[in-house]
Amino acid sequence: MAGPAYDSSLSLEEKLISFGAEHVTVPYPETYFDGTEWLERITGLIGEAEDYILISTFLGSSSESLDGMYDALIDASQRGVDIYFIIDGISSYDMTETRNHMTQLYFLRDFGINLLEYSPLSATRLLNPSELVIRDHRKLFVIDGELAAIGGMNMNYISMGAGEGKTQRDSMYLFRSPSLSEALMKEFVDIWNRTSVEEISYDDFPIAEENDGIYDAYLLNMGSDSISGMYASLFASASRSVLIFPYLPVLDDNMKKCLSMTSERGVDVTMVMPIDLRGYAAGGVYYFLPDLLGTGITVYSSTEDEEGNELPLLHEKLMIVDDRYVVIGSSNFNYRSMGLSHELALVIDSRELAEELEEHARMIMKGSHLYTMEEAERLKKEQGNLFSYLFMYYGG
Repeated sequence: MAGPAYDSSLSLEEKLISFGAEHVTVPYPETYFDGTEWLERITGLIGEAEDYILISTFLGSSSESLDGMYDALIDASQRGVDIYFIIDGISSYDMTETRNHMTQLYFLRDFGINLLEYSPLSATRLLNPSELVIRDHRKLFVIDGELAAIGGMNMNYISMGAGEGKTQRDSMYLFRSPSLSEALMKEFVDIWNRTSVEEISYDDFPIAEENDGIYDAYLLNMGSDSISGMYASLFASASRSVLIFPYLPVLDDNMKKCLSMTSERGVDVTMVMPIDLRGYAAGGVYYFLPDLLGTGITVYSSTEDEEGNELPLLHEKLMIVDDRYVVIGSSNFNYRSMGLSHELALVIDSRELAEELEEHARMIMKGSHLYTMEEAERLKKEQGNLFSYLFMYYGG
C-alpha cells in the first residue's frame, strides 16, 4: 500500500497533518464512561453557560429522564445564551430502546433554540438517494469558547437516561481547551452553513483567552480520506501494540489489508467489539467475523461480565497505539465512518491518558470472549446473515 500513511520518512504527526488534521493542544480531560454521570455533568455546564452553546448529536430526543437537561437548555436560551443545535435527520427513526421513551426535539425551537435537522428524510431527497447516504454522526459540545466535549454518547434515552445497568457502555471526554473549542466551533459553523439557509459566522462565537494545553492533539473530520488516512497512519506507525474498541467493524479490502500488514509486522493488534443482541445485528457481525480473524488480529467480544450477566451494548470508540497515542471521538472503525458520515476523531499524544484508558479497557475485557477461527466459521454458518452484513456495511 502506498501514500503518506506508509511513508517511513514521515513522522506520525506529519502523516496526520497530510490527511487534514488540525493541530490543537489539550489538557488532561475529564473522562465519563457512565451516561448518568455525563448527563449530570453536562446539565450543570449548560446551567453555567454565559454566552453560547454549540451542540451536535447523531441521535437526539427527550424523555422523562432527560427533561432536566433540556429544561436547562431552555432556561439558558431564555436568559440570553445563544444555542445552536444540530441533530441528524434520522433521529426520528431511532431503533434503540430509546424509541419507547422518545420525544422529538422540535419543541426547542419554541424557546429560541436554533435547531437544525441535518439532511431529513423527504420526498425530494428520496428522488436523489445519494443525499441520504451521508449522515452527521458527530457528538460534540462547545460552551463559551472554552469547554469542549466529544465522544460517542448520543443525546437520547439509551445513551444518557436509562439509568444504571441499562445505558449503553460509552464515553465522553471534556476538555477545558480554547484551542480545541475553536477547532470544533469552526467545524460546526461550516456544516451549519452548508445545510441551513440561516448563515452564521466564526465571529459569532468568540473563543476564550488561550491557555496552552499540555498535550499535542490532532483533530480530524470527514474529508477526502481524512478518517481512513488517520487510521492507516496509526496502524502503519505502530511498533508494538494496537488496542481498538470499534463499533460494527465492517471492513473493505483496504482496511483488511491494513490490519493484515500490521499483524504481519509483529504488532499485537487486539480488537474488543460489541455484539448487538438484536437478532438482525448479531447475524451481520457473525457473517464477517471470519474475515476479521483472517487478518491475524486477536478479536474479543464484550457482551457479558465475569459472572455471565448480560451487559449493555458496548458503543464506545477508542484506539490506543504503543501505549502513547489515544484516539477518541465519534468515528467507528468501519467503511461508513471512513467516507459516508461526518465524524470527529481526536488523536492525543499522552502516555498518561493512554495508561488510564488501558486500565479502563482491561476492566471491560475481564468478561470478554476470545474468538477462534473455528468458532467464527461455525457462527457464520449457523447464524451469519448476508443481508444484515450488507445493511451494516453501508448503514452501520
